[in-house]
Amino acid sequence: MTRVRLAPFLALGGLLASAVTAAAQDKWVEVKSPHFTVVTNASDRSARNLAWQFEQIRSAIQAGWPWARVQLDRPVVVVAAKDEPTMRMLVPRYWETRGGVRPVSVFSTAADRHYIALRADVRLEDMPGINPYFASYWSYSLLTFDAAFERELPLWFRIGLTEVLSNSIVRDDEIQFGRSIPRHVLSLQQARLRLSELVEIDATSPYFSSDATRERFDAQAWGIMHYMLFGRPDDRVDNVNRLAQLLLEGTPSKEALQQVFGSIDTLENAYLQYQKQPITHYSRLKIAGDAVSKNFPVRTLAQADHVAMRAGLHVAMNRPEDARALIAEARKLDPANAASYDVEAILLDGSSQTTEARVAFTRATELNSENFYTYYRQSTFLAPSPANADTNALLERQLRRSIALNDSYSPAHSLLASVLAQGNQPGDALAPALKAIELDPRDTIPRLTLARVIWRLKRLPEARGNARAALSLARNDQQRRQAQDLINALDRAAD
Repeated sequence: MTRVRLAPFLALGGLLASAVTAAAQDKWVEVKSPHFTVVTNASDRSARNLAWQFEQIRSAIQAGWPWARVQLDRPVVVVAAKDEPTMRMLVPRYWETRGGVRPVSVFSTAADRHYIALRADVRLEDMPGINPYFASYWSYSLLTFDAAFERELPLWFRIGLTEVLSNSIVRDDEIQFGRSIPRHVLSLQQARLRLSELVEIDATSPYFSSDATRERFDAQAWGIMHYMLFGRPDDRVDNVNRLAQLLLEGTPSKEALQQVFGSIDTLENAYLQYQKQPITHYSRLKIAGDAVSKNFPVRTLAQADHVAMRAGLHVAMNRPEDARALIAEARKLDPANAASYDVEAILLDGSSQTTEARVAFTRATELNSENFYTYYRQSTFLAPSPANADTNALLERQLRRSIALNDSYSPAHSLLASVLAQGNQPGDALAPALKAIELDPRDTIPRLTLARVIWRLKRLPEARGNARAALSLARNDQQRRQAQDLINALDRAAD
């Protein structure tokens, strides 16, 4: 998934190309805050400030929408370019066509982390009332909402709330939520769907998937959410949270809206009246005086490390040739650079070169990789082997290392539970099995794992209940077959 925020194009020719080379040779630093990592060739102060901004957005989402899941399944790495040449080096795709626009921020996801690449030199005062990192906040906000509960929120609600949050502006002493988005205001003046139609649209609808109408959908979803949050005098956020709970419990959108706001037609009429006036309402959240960034640790990266980081970003952006070139460069700088093997393994794995990927993952673990995914994925290669004490001991060590590096990745807990269930103390498998479900309640696999663990503990009725829950969550035929096969096996065991 890639999301971009664009800025006007300015051709710089050979001057820009030479500046790209200079950017690659800059000093790069890494700043770690409690929930984000910022890597940049800008100043230490700029890196700390960006980490602080993202921490404020995370805290605000957690406070305002407690049902959101701000603890994501993999790290978020913000790669901050000090200028346009650096941004071109990081995401060259947008400079390969003359004319058009250039990105201010780009979001993309890889197996081991979420990447946010952005321009650190874009100043808020250059874009009054508009968050220059709109796309990055958009993607981060949507991730927290999509990870919320067993059911996915309806599209109109997810997109609407995400659009509102994306134009949040972090100042030194406050966060501004709900600033108007001019392009949406303009789009709302065009033909639009009735609210009763809007709330029925899903991701397969041509109205959502077509470039011709997607902007109208986003604008309408933003408009109705903005009205519910800022256009009503008394209920506002509490009612939006109540609506979210009903939707997450499976209540259809129309019924949920009627329960919270009464008639859909009445709600729509009020919303239409609201948008006829200048949309100037927004809210301010004061930032605590002790919310400082000066204590975030900073370190200068070895050249091989920042080259490997850029290779990882290229893998996430589906630029395999660029990634391979940078992997080779990192190895030339440091033949024992573990991060280069992490990236190479993920690149090979993604192109179905499983044997080669396994070799690279193994080499990364031998070099004491700091990447949680490397230890997890290496374990999946070993797990299908016939169970024996030595293999299980190795699997347990690798999975516990993965979890120590990232405690929020459900598959690692689930696989650890499967390994422990085969040992002499199967009861030890219960805690990681439950943790896996807590981290990803919408996934079938952790439910199946828990059912097998409970079966191993001879609690057949409870195991059958979890297997049925897994069947209800199945997203494809393979998962449905796995769940049904387990249910059948449990039924035979009970006879």
